Amino acid sequence: MGAWHLLIAFVWCTLAGFLMSMGAGGGGILVGIGQISILGIADPNMIKVVNQLLELVSRLVSVPLYHRQKRLVWSLAVSYGVGAPVGAVVGAWFSKTYLSNMAVYRPAFGVLTIVVAGRVLYEGFARSALAHSGRRRAHEVSRRVLQQLRKADQGPGELVAARTVAASWTRVSVRFGGEIFDFNPISAAAGGFCIALVASTLGVGGGFLVTPFMASVLMFPMYLVIGTGLVALMLPLAVSVIAYLALNVRVDLPLLAVEVPAIVLGSVMGPLVNRYLNERVLRTLVALILLLIGLYYAVPH
Repeated sequence: MGAWHLLIAFVWCTLAGFLMSMGAGGGGILVGIGQISILGIADPNMIKVVNQLLELVSRLVSVPLYHRQKRLVWSLAVSYGVGAPVGAVVGAWFSKTYLSNMAVYRPAFGVLTIVVAGRVLYEGFARSALAHSGRRRAHEVSRRVLQQLRKADQGPGELVAARTVAASWTRVSVRFGGEIFDFNPISAAAGGFCIALVASTLGVGGGFLVTPFMASVLMFPMYLVIGTGLVALMLPLAVSVIAYLALNVRVDLPLLAVEVPAIVLGSVMGPLVNRYLNERVLRTLVALILLLIGLYYAVPH
């Protein structure tokens, strides 16, 4: 691979790392399209494991930054992580067995991406998306906290620190922004299994699924969902990468040596600017990217 291709890979992965650390999804998919359509990698299995390895690197960089901003709900991340590793192992085996051909992998990748993009756009623009009182309450808390932070122009304090105030096998309660948000840990674990299964099968991080799951199904504020989703995906990503390597999937180490620093650079930038961006604009931008990429892969070439 020539120097020009490596330079393109660096720039492309910097942008992807930025999206990964923003937590709205799309970074892993962006890496995927770069590997296939720009760098011309023809091995779907290598694309999957490299994508997920880069996603893991991004989280190792961005999660401490979100932790410093007090934007993590550890009880939710741990509950999600109970089911996710199992889904990651099953997904890696299934994908290695049945999606090793690019002609099969690319349309599957595209169709799921289109579905996810459509769902995100629907939630962003349809009035019914906020009709549920729980979603509307979470949205208002995120908006209020962000406004107060911008006015104060200082680091997050006690106001924005999420605290788990009660926990049982069927309900966990988290206090944030003066409100209480509840979730069922069993449902969170089941969601972790399903999302990790899909993400590992397609060789992506899963942020494009975990974000709407936590925001629209569990109805947590987006301010907390972004960082919590990133840390929740770390364990299944690591398990999935190990599973692919155990299945003897080849990795291009020279290319990885260029892409990892680019991912780190982009991932440092994301958390630093995230709190200043409009949530609706961010989700719409990512959804449009997902839609275009999904259409590209779903249409036969």
